[in-house]
Amino acid sequence: MIDSTFATSRRTHLCGELRRAHVGATVRLGGWVHRARSLGAIVFVDLRDRAGLVQASCDPQWTPADVLEAAGRLGAETVVEIEGVVAARLPGMENADLPTGDIEVQVTALRVVGPAATPAIPVARGKGEKLAAEDLRLKHRILDLRRPELQDNLVLRHRLLQVTRQVLSARGFLEIETPILTKTTPEGARDYLVPSRVHPGEFYALPQSPQIYKQLLMVAGYDRYFQIARCFRDEDLRADRQPEFTQIDLEMAFVTQADVLATIESILVALWREAGHAIEAPFRHLSWHEAMARYGIDKPDLRFGFELEDWTGHVQPDAAPFVHDGLAAGGRLRGLRIAGLGEWSRKEVDALAAIAKANGAGGLLWAKRSDAGWEGQGVKAFGAATLERLGGAV
Repeated sequence: MIDSTFATSRRTHLCGELRRAHVGATVRLGGWVHRARSLGAIVFVDLRDRAGLVQASCDPQWTPADVLEAAGRLGAETVVEIEGVVAARLPGMENADLPTGDIEVQVTALRVVGPAATPAIPVARGKGEKLAAEDLRLKHRILDLRRPELQDNLVLRHRLLQVTRQVLSARGFLEIETPILTKTTPEGARDYLVPSRVHPGEFYALPQSPQIYKQLLMVAGYDRYFQIARCFRDEDLRADRQPEFTQIDLEMAFVTQADVLATIESILVALWREAGHAIEAPFRHLSWHEAMARYGIDKPDLRFGFELEDWTGHVQPDAAPFVHDGLAAGGRLRGLRIAGLGEWSRKEVDALAAIAKANGAGGLLWAKRSDAGWEGQGVKAFGAATLERLGGAV
């Protein structure tokens, strides 16, 4: 029999660990009743723990009468301990959707550890059944956290944190904790304040980052520091900001930008590999000036392309006066050349212009070329000669 890391005096394995190699073994399990169903004299219980599900079968052939009766009364989310023998499922009765689908546990003993009332939200969902509303799930968070999807997320987070520690430790970093109760320091947001009991009228601040302390560590000669740091910022919620968050914080001495980038890349490669995805280093690097010149933003999504082009050198005398005036004042004529949009309707183009204005642009000059030739308000602004120099669909 394969031993389990999770063996204790009350259980031998986790439910989701059992496989064909365990057939014939007597096991003790503890977990939550995911589903229970009675088929005449036989009761099947899907028992769940953090490792997954296993089917436990209660049959008069191997299950005492009192145990069989107790199994028939089990409700969802009841906590139980069972003992039984691992057996191979009958041919045709396997469940290919479960890692434990080749086996079942034939129950010989059962003890109810914690009876459960009908759950306020379902943990087990049938096919096509939607999740409960988010506010309801947050109200009953303990039940929501039992869902395998959320448990998998937290297990993955644990693995990623351990990989981070391994990578940085291998590079000579020291994991050092810095104070949480600290003095307020100028940062990009407001501090959360904690009143002091021993100094009435005075307050501690919760750190927005370990900035001051990690710099002190560098001055003190620790050379390389890291911390899985909790940070607190008293600001309004945004898509990329929360009041409290965790960051991988590090500091290095006697290094250049290239050294820092190489270190961060090594962490990201290892994290993605642990999550099941292969990425290669070194990553493609763009300077801020290059990113702004080519994409107009310092965090471009390179999957979409749409690079800005500099058309200043293509401008001909027939371009509108305001174009020439702008260039004479040191401006540049830049835009996007997008093939295949010549079939767009005026309504679609106007919708694009509305997006441009909503994001701070004064408007949108556009021209498109189809079999009928050039059209759009950009024709007059750019001039026919300039458009011919540009060529293609603009």
